[in-house]
Amino acid sequence: MVGKTISHYRIEQKLGQGGMGVVYRAVDTRLNRTVALKMLLPELAADASLRRRLATEARAAAALNHPVIATVHDFEEVDGCLFIVYEFVEGSTLREVMNKRRTDLAEWLSVCIKIADGLACAHEAGIVHRDLKPENVMLSGEGRVKILDFGLAKIHRPLESATAGAQAGTLASATAITGAVVGTLNYMSPEQLEAQSVDHRSDVFSFGIMLYELLAGRHPFLGRSPLSTIGNILKEEPPAPSLSSPQLPPELVRVIHKCLRKQRAERYQSTRDLLVDLENLRRNLSGGTAAAVVPPEEEFGLPRGLARGLFLLIQLGYLCIYGAALIHAESLEKGILSVLGAVAVPLVVIMAMCGIAVRLYLLAAVGLDHPAAGVRFRRLFPALLALDAVWAASPLLLFGKLGWPALGAVAALAYLPFCQRTLIQSAYQLTAAARTPPPR
Repeated sequence: MVGKTISHYRIEQKLGQGGMGVVYRAVDTRLNRTVALKMLLPELAADASLRRRLATEARAAAALNHPVIATVHDFEEVDGCLFIVYEFVEGSTLREVMNKRRTDLAEWLSVCIKIADGLACAHEAGIVHRDLKPENVMLSGEGRVKILDFGLAKIHRPLESATAGAQAGTLASATAITGAVVGTLNYMSPEQLEAQSVDHRSDVFSFGIMLYELLAGRHPFLGRSPLSTIGNILKEEPPAPSLSSPQLPPELVRVIHKCLRKQRAERYQSTRDLLVDLENLRRNLSGGTAAAVVPPEEEFGLPRGLARGLFLLIQLGYLCIYGAALIHAESLEKGILSVLGAVAVPLVVIMAMCGIAVRLYLLAAVGLDHPAAGVRFRRLFPALLALDAVWAASPLLLFGKLGWPALGAVAALAYLPFCQRTLIQSAYQLTAAARTPPPR
């Protein structure tokens, strides 16, 4: 498609592709401006349901007039190719920004306020986004924020307001898929996952997940598999965001938890109310009435999956050491530990069993990716350091056979506790600040 001209739009570059559509940067040759064209993938262009979904997106977005919502310039069909013409927003998705750099609380809060403001406009016009996620929010270099992709939007009767009344006629012909589970699993509300009817409070839940992820640095419900993620969203309460970011003001933690209530009646009943709370919080922060924001420390730059894998591998290595000690405990009694007499074997057995219990606990916690595994390790670390220090000396028992390499083994084992701490910090994004327990 690059290089071709459709209608009066000359396609210059492919910007991205999703499950059903593709987005190109193009030039409007009539008005000499850069635009973004969103169209269905060629192999899906004839799918009637997807064509209706694209039409829904065009009509829903065109019905809204707000600086945070991408403007629709046109909606055309040329030779069977259906496409939406959007304003071109140069920048990065919120997901890309989250992955590239750390941003302080004030800046993230400003971004979230703009997103909430755009959502409030959509909700007052009777439009539920239903697919709010970091990939559908664009940030420009000038600090502008744009909400994209209303392809799964659901149209309700507009609320009784001046804004909604002015847009009611535009929305009358828009439709959306109903009676099915639609959206992105990790950002769905409980009612979406259970295929219930949804309203604007479903977007509030999705916004709460984004807010948590932005400020705490991890997803509140992410499991080892899609099924476990669904179970967490439906049944589990999220860990307190302060476990990962202790600098968060208590009022902001309260806002996050209110957005993430399982029962929609317990969430914010109006996105405007959510917006008011966020704006009040920003004013308090800028006025110095809230606790000072402590910028999070830089994280160790190891991929999370690799960090967890290496940590688990170390635990298995320790289990092998303990197993070998138990197998050869009697021979140790006759060797260098003979000075301890009859207590040598029981001492080795007790220390090995304590080590096995600790390693099995860590294997289960990190292997199952429990959200509080990092904090639990931090609390356990002093005792773990003492235990590992004793076992680090174990190669000295073989000094007569190994010679000087035994000292190298001692140094390597002495390093392992600190290596584990670094891996846990990388996997669970811990800072050096003290952690507080999650609210009951």
